[in-house]
This record gives sequence, structure tokens and C-alpha cells, in this order.
Amino acid sequence: MMRSSSSSSSSSSSSPSLSSSFFLSVLAVALGVQAVRWGEPSSSIMMVTAFTISTSSSSRLSVATSSLLAATATDSLMGPSKELLDLFNNQVTQEFIASQTYLSASIWFDSNDWEGMAAYMLAESDDERVHGLTFVDFANKRNIPLSLQTIPAPPSLTEWTTPEDVWQSILELEKSNTRSLLKLAEAANNCHDYAVLAFLNPFHMGQVNEEDKIGGILAKVRDENRTPGLLRSLDLVSGELGGQAGGGK
Repeated sequence: MMRSSSSSSSSSSSSPSLSSSFFLSVLAVALGVQAVRWGEPSSSIMMVTAFTISTSSSSRLSVATSSLLAATATDSLMGPSKELLDLFNNQVTQEFIASQTYLSASIWFDSNDWEGMAAYMLAESDDERVHGLTFVDFANKRNIPLSLQTIPAPPSLTEWTTPEDVWQSILELEKSNTRSLLKLAEAANNCHDYAVLAFLNPFHMGQVNEEDKIGGILAKVRDENRTPGLLRSLDLVSGELGGQAGGGK
């Protein structure tokens, strides 16, 4: 009878100990994961060490806790992926390609006596170059390695025969830029680079506005066949828009 009482007492005393070990280990996970989110992985490792229990049952739980926390820390601190770095470099090139294309369009319009549209395109060319330099500045602040790429020649002036041809090319250019920015944002999201995502947000909204604006202008250019003289009036309006384009999208 005495042995049974002693055994029962031992069993009941070990139960609270195991329960306490489990509680402390769970607490270590919660606090440790939060420390990782705060950018202090060293603090989280100290917490796990402090709460490690020496009993055989709880040690297995502590090992699992440590593994989970290490995985969380690695995921949170992985840094930019190769895909992100490549796409960021591509986007810099894309912005300068856009600048060159707008400049080529400005030259075409000017040579065909569409002064207003020429002014609009020239202002947009300057704006796109500023965008490219903004990406370069951000990359330098974040220590993102940059390697300037070859910029292909813009469409030849002989490829365009009407204002509609030019505006259609510009719309396709903006759609291509939108796709490029979305791929970059997806890569940033995949490696949890929220600084890059925040940096890209104004550019996404700018693309929404730009595609809407260019699409509207293209529709009016196409209406010229039904409304003679509309294109000349649009040319004057485009000149006014060109004066506003330099302020950014």
C-alpha cells in the first residue's frame, strides 16, 4: 500500500512538471516568433535556450520548438532572391526603354507638324528617365547590385505612318511596363521584401492612370475618321497635357 501511494504521488507530481514544460515551450515559440518579426533573431534564440527543459519528455518538445523557430527566422530574414534582383535590374532597363520610345515618338510627331503631341511625348520621355533614376537611387540605398543592360533601339520612325500607329505603340509600351512591374512585385512578395513592395506601389497606380489616359487618347485619335478636325484639336490638348507630364504619373 505504501508503494502504491508513493507511485501515485510521483505520477501526480510529474504531471504538473510536464504541463509546465509544455506551457513554457509554447510560450517560447510565441515570444521567439514575435522577436523574429521584430527583427531580433538573437533574442528569440536566447528565449528558446532559457526555456529548454532537461527532462527527456520535454526535451523532444524543445527540439521541435527550436526547429520551428529557426525555420521562421530563416524565412523572415532570407533577403532578396536572385529572381528579384534580376527583375529589378530588368525594370531599370524597362524604364529607360520607355524613355527612348517616348523620345522617338516625340521626334516623329515633331517632324510631321504635330507640335502638341510632340511636346507631350517629350515630357513623358523625361518622366520615364526620372523613374529609371528613382529605381537606381532605391537600389543604391538598399545595396541592390545593379548592372546596366543594353537598351535596344526604339521603333524606327519609318515604322509609324499615322498618329494612330504611334499611340498604339505607346499603349503597348505601357502595358508591357505594367506586366514588368507586376512580375517584380510578385518576386518581392515571394521573398517577403516589403520595402520593395512599398516602393513599387506608386508605380502600380501610375500605370493604372497612364493606361487609362493613353487608351482614351487612342480612342479619340481613331474617331478622327468620323469627326474631321478632331485630331488637330486633340493635338492642342496633348500639348497642354505634355506640360503636366513632367510632374510624374
